[in-house]
Amino acid sequence: MNIGILGHVDSGKTTLAKALSEMGSTAAFDKHAKVANLRANTIDLGFSALTVKGTKMALIDCPGHASLIRAVLTASSVFDAAIVVINVASGIEAQTAEHLLIASILCPKHVAIVLNKIDLVPEEKVKSMAAKIPKLLGSLGIDSKSPVVPTSLSTPDEATIQKVVKAIEEIFYLPERDQSGKFVMSVDHCFPIKGKGTVMTGTVVGGSCKIGLEVEIPLLNEKRKIKGIQSWKEDVQQASMGQRAALLFQNLSDAVTSIDRTILFETGAMDSTNLFLATIFPIAQFRSALKNRAKIHLSVGFETVMAECQFLKADGEEFELQDEFDQATTSRVLFELEKSVHSRSGAFVMAAKLDSTGKSCRFAFHGTIERVLKNRAEEPKIFHRKRRTGLVDRIENERSLICSHLFKKETNFDVFDGMAVMLGSGEVGRIEGSFGKGGKARIAVPGGISEQVKVGQTEVELKMKKYLNEGDRGKLFAYV
Repeated sequence: MNIGILGHVDSGKTTLAKALSEMGSTAAFDKHAKVANLRANTIDLGFSALTVKGTKMALIDCPGHASLIRAVLTASSVFDAAIVVINVASGIEAQTAEHLLIASILCPKHVAIVLNKIDLVPEEKVKSMAAKIPKLLGSLGIDSKSPVVPTSLSTPDEATIQKVVKAIEEIFYLPERDQSGKFVMSVDHCFPIKGKGTVMTGTVVGGSCKIGLEVEIPLLNEKRKIKGIQSWKEDVQQASMGQRAALLFQNLSDAVTSIDRTILFETGAMDSTNLFLATIFPIAQFRSALKNRAKIHLSVGFETVMAECQFLKADGEEFELQDEFDQATTSRVLFELEKSVHSRSGAFVMAAKLDSTGKSCRFAFHGTIERVLKNRAEEPKIFHRKRRTGLVDRIENERSLICSHLFKKETNFDVFDGMAVMLGSGEVGRIEGSFGKGGKARIAVPGGISEQVKVGQTEVELKMKKYLNEGDRGKLFAYV
């Protein structure tokens, strides 16, 4: 089980992680950390371990500064639960709100709140905030009965820590893991061990691995066999989805020493792409407008890259291109990334305007990758709706009329010949070429023209889908 420790900068996250932890991982307390011990101000992800109900779980200490939200998003895809630390002297700050929002998306039923620094404020303020927390959580979709622990971590004693451990026990569960897929691991740190090789530590996010398995390290463009596996400093033969693991490799290129975050995977587990279709869910708190082709920050696994968006509304197996992101109707987004990333169907994605300088919510929507596309030819059918209206100009006979204003005189009628139209009176007609040279069209009405059709008054409507895909670009299809 993996628990994210979240909160605004200087709320006490790292102090809590250190107090709870039985053991540190890379960049936490051990000798391979880039900075000795846990950092005073967290600037990267820290990993440590705690045992609850006989289960070893990972504590993921996340940075709280607004500019470091990419690191939080990097870690968030493996969260099973979250502890959100709130500085009771400052209340709900900007990153507190963002981190609560992330928790509401990933683990809404498994959140604990720690109200820290209660020694700095009157007791009544602590009681007031504790009373307001359930309503706040409920408004975000988080379980309003989530445990709330008022505490002071300035000098954490055993009683204080046990209160937090009890809250963790309340949100504890054993996540379901699908280990049938191919092995994928999100790597967060790499370091050499003299005489042995290179260790890459991270979280297994798909399948499982054994000693001897050959994996791809795409950042190095190399393949290597796993020579050894540890989980929390103990030698193991296998690591499975959800576990923290340290994998030993030999004869890696020198470039590995500069790697912080990357992925490695069993051959065939992931595809390199800069184009994919995602099923998305809007975030209600996002208020900014996003036009079609808008650029947005997209977090995919351990990557956060700029992506161009095409907002789509499902129409059967096809998709209508929308002029802008609409929380009520946009169900898919076609993303074109500025650079290729390795990903797979089912992967979690989060879209955000991280360059926003205002106080409003930066997260726009989240979702999962539905299709990884190799090129534009694999896109789903995408179309724009077009609509033209004309007027009945004259009635030739009971099954034929002439329509004006539907086309211009220079129109190529071969494109529209045979297309269906709808009369304002309800009849369905069919275009049968031009009439004269002024852009008028002859409309056949096989079912007969009713008495409700009035010359100069009754509208004739032509509704079309204009396809935008390569190969079909510009193709028109009429519908009624």
